[in-house]
Formats: sequence, C-alpha cells, structure tokens
Amino acid sequence: MVPCLIREDMVVDKVDDQWRTYCSETFHWTDAVAFRDHYDGRDTPNMGRLTGFREWETLHHGKDLADIITDLGYVRDDGKTLIPQPHLNLDPKKMWTLDDVRGNVFNSPNVLLNEMSDAERDAHIAAYRANPNGAVPA
Repeated sequence: MVPCLIREDMVVDKVDDQWRTYCSETFHWTDAVAFRDHYDGRDTPNMGRLTGFREWETLHHGKDLADIITDLGYVRDDGKTLIPQPHLNLDPKKMWTLDDVRGNVFNSPNVLLNEMSDAERDAHIAAYRANPNGAVPA
C-alpha cells in the first residue's frame, strides 16, 4: 500500500493502529471498510484474509538491496551476477553484480511514516502532494 503517481488521489489513514497510504479512495475503502470481520451488518471473517506477507517494503525495511536480491533468489548460479539486468548487453564484463547494488539500504515508506510525529507526518504528506515531479525534500 504505497502512494501512487497521482498524488492528489493518495489517501492517508490510521488503520489497525498503523498509518497507511493508499493510491486511491477505492483501495482505502477495501482495506479500511470491506476487508473487516464485519461488513454492512454481517459477519465476514474471511473477507480480508490474505496469505503471505502484507507489505513487501515493510518486510525488507533497513536491508541492503544486495541482501534483498540474494534473499529473493535473483542471483545467477555464479552467486554474484544479478538475474535482472538494467540493459540487454550480455557481455559478462558489463553485467551488474551484487557489488553494483551493495550499499543501498532500502527503507519502507510505511515504516518511516509510522515513525514520524504527527507534525512531521503532516508536513511530509503536504510536501509529497505539493511536488508533482516525484521527489520529496528530506
């Protein structure tokens, strides 16, 4: 549940004691209203039962990108070359390896949002919505 490219459609709400972002009102409604134990006066215990991990980015918060890629199994048999490549040049000398991505720590926007004070979160969301180019000032 990550904010979307259409920033004015983003919804931020506290659901299950956790601040969450949604790409639209529809996704917010689905999580906050429909996928509950009760909906429209009826018991719906299986409605929102999901399997696996809820938020990929939260699962990998604080990890080095090289370690995430390794954990997901996206490394070739040589143990260092990435399966996904940023180009189509298959020259082994030009292919990206774990060393090319190591040192980039991935942080979950959901975890960071929940670590902020109310004032910091409000300022962050306002800056995010106000900047249509995509970058949010630190």
